[in-house]
Amino acid sequence: MQPQIRALQKAHPLPLHQPLGGKSVLTGGLDALEFIGKKTMNVLAESDPGFKRTKTLMERTVSLSQMLREAKEKEKQRLAQQLTMERTVHYGMLFDEYQGLSHLEALEILSNESESKVQSFLASLDGEKLELLKNDLISIKDIFAAKELENEENQEEQGLEEKGEEFARMLTELLFELHVAATPDKLNKAMKRAHDWVEEDQTVVSVDVAKVSEEETKKEEQEEKSQDPQEDKKEEKKTKTIEEVYMLSIESLAEVTARCIEQLHKVAELILHGQEEEKPAQDQAKVLIKLTTAMCNEVASLSKKFTNSLTTVGSNKKAEVLNPMISSVLLEGCNSTTYIQDAFQLLLPVLQVSHIQTSCLKAQP
Repeated sequence: MQPQIRALQKAHPLPLHQPLGGKSVLTGGLDALEFIGKKTMNVLAESDPGFKRTKTLMERTVSLSQMLREAKEKEKQRLAQQLTMERTVHYGMLFDEYQGLSHLEALEILSNESESKVQSFLASLDGEKLELLKNDLISIKDIFAAKELENEENQEEQGLEEKGEEFARMLTELLFELHVAATPDKLNKAMKRAHDWVEEDQTVVSVDVAKVSEEETKKEEQEEKSQDPQEDKKEEKKTKTIEEVYMLSIESLAEVTARCIEQLHKVAELILHGQEEEKPAQDQAKVLIKLTTAMCNEVASLSKKFTNSLTTVGSNKKAEVLNPMISSVLLEGCNSTTYIQDAFQLLLPVLQVSHIQTSCLKAQP
């Protein structure tokens, strides 16, 4: 799915105010699908999808960050026109609040600048030197192209579950392997927060089910225990509504994705300006593939956990209330992994420039 089409989907979030079900949701959903369908046909009419793999990310007329920003602005205008003050949740706005859009724009600028440097340097060469450098750059590009093809063919295989601590360890090891002085502290904290609330919610739900099956025993125990208002308040806070679970799910996906983009942006800067020691660009590309895959798998795993939590908490809700929420979380989870993959593709010119810089240093007497 092209970034333009994905960003159009952001302009129609699921509002978190009543009514969440019934004809209003169905009508709004049909209107959104009709709008997206029209825009999709316009986008497809402007570009031949047959050339998808031969076009680089820099050749897109509209960048991913620009489309996301436009979608966010449209949502802000829509919210400003609402007469009510009910709380709403919108992935694009949350993604921007966590600086995801800023880091994506910065990464796009860095990628475009690197691409210009590559083309300028190639124009200064000729003969054997030009052919040798072209072969090196193509070998780097082939690694990225293989990753893009793998993403398209194996999307359904994503979502292999990793424990939070295992994911943090893997990220740290891969960054060390890149030979860059980057630490994934913010990303690890965002992942931990996401895992913590969903696991806590699942535990509370399990306890609630046990309590329902032992209702009489519970009443007897409550009579024996002294009444503690503060304890009751804590218990009430633990049990989340389906709306709260949905909001937390979208917010967590937006935060984690923003931190992934931020991490890739920092890696790009360090590859160009702060490597601890030289490492072949081809080897770095392979490590970046592992890093990106780990991020995408973790996001997909979180998305599944969130939908499972929604299903459990909303087990007593009607399908027209629950299904749109589940579909929205799955959609944003899929989009999140695609944004990370697109950010990875922006690193191609960065690695190519790094290779050119390293080659020039080696050629110096």
